[in-house]
Amino acid sequence: MSETKPPSPSARLFLAFLAARLAYGLAFLVSAARKSPVPWYLPLERRFVFASRPAGLGMDWYGRTALGLVFAIVAGVLVYGIAARARFLSRPSAVMAVARAGGLVLLVDFVYFGWALMTQTPNPWPLPSWYCPR
Repeated sequence: MSETKPPSPSARLFLAFLAARLAYGLAFLVSAARKSPVPWYLPLERRFVFASRPAGLGMDWYGRTALGLVFAIVAGVLVYGIAARARFLSRPSAVMAVARAGGLVLLVDFVYFGWALMTQTPNPWPLPSWYCPR
């Protein structure tokens, strides 16, 4: 009986990168959909607050990105370690399947976030009472 060889470091790294990308996207999406509290940057006040929704003008991108990065790093390290025992990764067909799954993850990301950005309605603040157009 021939024993299968362990997966190459590049196959393990590729699978870990895919898991990290998936964890990042899910953390970003779930935290936005559930309106979870994250750090918000208030540019007019030049400070951060931890909230679901800030009282004033705020940007949640920094907090959601940091949250996604934490989940991505944890998932990537765990999958890289676990993938050392995944003998199926030594087959080229398995690596191609993982590559196709990675392409599918990116396609879903592009379609979802493109749709979300194209269909959002801007909600501008009212003009200040002192403003006088010329």
